[in-house]
Amino acid sequence: MTGAVDGAHVAVGRGVRVRHKLPGDAFDDFLWRRDPEIARYDAAKPLSTTFGEFLRRFENDLSTIDPRRRLFALDDEQGTHIGNIMYYNADERRLAAEFGMVIGRPDYRGRGLGREAAIAFLHHLFVTEQFQVIYLHTLEWNERARRCFEHAGFLPAARVRRRAEWFLRMEAPREGWLEWYRRERSDY
Repeated sequence: MTGAVDGAHVAVGRGVRVRHKLPGDAFDDFLWRRDPEIARYDAAKPLSTTFGEFLRRFENDLSTIDPRRRLFALDDEQGTHIGNIMYYNADERRLAAEFGMVIGRPDYRGRGLGREAAIAFLHHLFVTEQFQVIYLHTLEWNERARRCFEHAGFLPAARVRRRAEWFLRMEAPREGWLEWYRRERSDY
């Protein structure tokens, strides 16, 4: 069931599992952050540090509790690490946080797993956290991401200019999203 958890996962969706990050995820994360295609879809430059430098930062992230951000890993049903999902820029006054996700393994893209991961993760956040809105920014030209997020219950909210690129801000307001979830997932 979407949102249901087992002992190792914080959220479970159709074909995808959300779990806490582990030290063994570091090398996949390093490769994905160095990938020019992934960086392009994030309007960023590929990572240029060494694995040793990246590993020190990765291990620090795992050992530091920061209420403004939480990093999670995405696995397929067989336990293969396929990507990452997170919230960051959490604002306790506005009860809002920004959403981020990457399907790092190219052979897992275009299979609906991003949509399912987003739905499972949003359900987890709205059930376990006090957030009233989760928002994201996706490049305006990235139709695949926009469709994924719309199918996960995010609504277009505004155009935003960042780093010389146009982004579409999309939002999932808690009450509206939970109502959407009940309608869309009543068969699940």
